[in-house]
Amino acid sequence: MPITTSVERNITLLFALKAAKWFMLFMPVIVLFFMDNGLSVEQVMWTQTAYSLSVALFEMPSGYFSDKLGRRLTLILGMLITIMGYLVMSASYSFWWFVGAEILMGLGGSFISGTDSAMLYDTLLQLKRENTYLKLEGRMYSIATFSEAVAAIFGGWIAATFGMRMTVYAFIGCLVVGLVCAFRLIEPQVEKNQTTDNNTSIRDILRFTFLQNKMLRWYIILSASIGTSTLTMAWFAQPYMQGAGLSLTTIGWLWSALNLTVAVFAFGAYYVYRFLNKRQIVILIVAGIVIGFGGLGWSYGTWGLIFIFLIYVVRGIATPVLKDFVNELTPSNMRATVLSIRGFVIRIIFSSLAPFLGWISDVYTLQQAFSLAALVFGILGSVSLLALIISSKTPPMPDAK
Repeated sequence: MPITTSVERNITLLFALKAAKWFMLFMPVIVLFFMDNGLSVEQVMWTQTAYSLSVALFEMPSGYFSDKLGRRLTLILGMLITIMGYLVMSASYSFWWFVGAEILMGLGGSFISGTDSAMLYDTLLQLKRENTYLKLEGRMYSIATFSEAVAAIFGGWIAATFGMRMTVYAFIGCLVVGLVCAFRLIEPQVEKNQTTDNNTSIRDILRFTFLQNKMLRWYIILSASIGTSTLTMAWFAQPYMQGAGLSLTTIGWLWSALNLTVAVFAFGAYYVYRFLNKRQIVILIVAGIVIGFGGLGWSYGTWGLIFIFLIYVVRGIATPVLKDFVNELTPSNMRATVLSIRGFVIRIIFSSLAPFLGWISDVYTLQQAFSLAALVFGILGSVSLLALIISSKTPPMPDAK
């Protein structure tokens, strides 16, 4: 009983770690901060490509590290490396220094990505409460985005009052709090699956994910496509707001409202799943992304904020729900690696697309960049949906409630 109680503490600590890591005071002005240091929109996207490629390079090895050597140790290392990255960023003033900082942050992020969700799921397995994962994953994501929403208000004020660089200094203190939470976590027991063993290699996991389990393969691709779309929106929202003539303080408040929107819908994702089956949820998600980016492609000024909010509504629903779909099909002793594969695919797509969209934005217009994004994500989402229907053994798509 004492063991169960101590492991149960992981849930609260993971929530606290997530809140600390997402209290990103710099986020409402980060693109403007880069541009204030002489970077173009295209160069900003190249810094994020450096981050994404760093995450992609280490995503699967770090997930494998987590599965073999422990969730707790992986999270501690991830937080330490992330802090180092932001220390470099706080002292950077040119493109290549920012690239170096992003590479460090990407390495740290790869250790955290997937491991936090895997630790939550395995903690619930040990507590025999795995049926509550979707609700708690949604709650954890809701807490994270609520944290970012509150941080946006303070971040906009700090940037306007003390300068944008001060927001980075303050955020480093938040990361230290997250590191303390990581040290206090208890390693959960990892259940073995009859079809896998503890000597499973990354190659075996890749084969299982992309060849043996067709449903898992297409949920990974779908989840990664939607994750890329919302990540793209996060980096293009600020230039859009600035182009609409909004002040730093106003952008801070809007960023807060966007993340509160994600928090509310992530918290309610569990209830959405109670009323819709998988196919309906996927259609809702894909349609929301296409309409959101398509609407931004022809709108100007503050009217376009409606479509940005729509994309953030989809983000709130899609993130916990699609992770749950992936977890349902994944054995415990390869869960972190599989979730890391999802992150890897996100970063590869983003790295391929973001600089091109940034170039279009600089050379042509932001609206044309949004129109192209709507086309790309619409194709990826539609293909994934069709493949899931075809791959399903009991058409159209069995409910796994």
